[in-house]
Amino acid sequence: MKPLSAFFNLLSQFIPLVLTFLLAAASYWFAIQSELSLFSASGKADPASSDYYVRNFSVQSHNLTESKYSIIRSKSAEHIPQGNVWNITSPELEQFEPNNVMVNGNAKTGVYLLDTDEIFLKKDVVVNSRNNGLLTVMKSDEIRIDNITNEITTDKKVLVTRPGQRFEAQGATLNNDTGELTAQGSIKFRIEAKR
Repeated sequence: MKPLSAFFNLLSQFIPLVLTFLLAAASYWFAIQSELSLFSASGKADPASSDYYVRNFSVQSHNLTESKYSIIRSKSAEHIPQGNVWNITSPELEQFEPNNVMVNGNAKTGVYLLDTDEIFLKKDVVVNSRNNGLLTVMKSDEIRIDNITNEITTDKKVLVTRPGQRFEAQGATLNNDTGELTAQGSIKFRIEAKR
């Protein structure tokens, strides 16, 4: 009987340790199950809804072969998987290209289409383009900057100013490669003499 009693005495010393281990293992399992339910793959499957949100968004691109550099900054951005689109707030855009071409713009909101490399600036849009010293300022409710064709376009009412020139039109296209500016619709044009 003594050896059996000694065995139970020895075993009773390890019971608190075994219970602590079981309690810790149960707590760990419960925590893992809770985390898995929070981040489960069965969440939103809608590709048209946002999959993530970023504050102080900034994206830069460098094209060394064409000597192009651009940066887009915004207060925040949300990514939409369908179409690979960034919805951006208070965007600021700067682009530097060869032959002394520089573009900068800002707006209240915008959309950046990554696949087509287009930026749509919306609400109180101001875009400045400097091409070989000639500054063109475009103001509208929406302006599209196409980085592949290197054109700045709008089909909304636009106010365009250049040194000594000012016009309003229903739409306009500025080719950044050539500096050529074309307008659509009815145009109110004013030429100002240099002082």
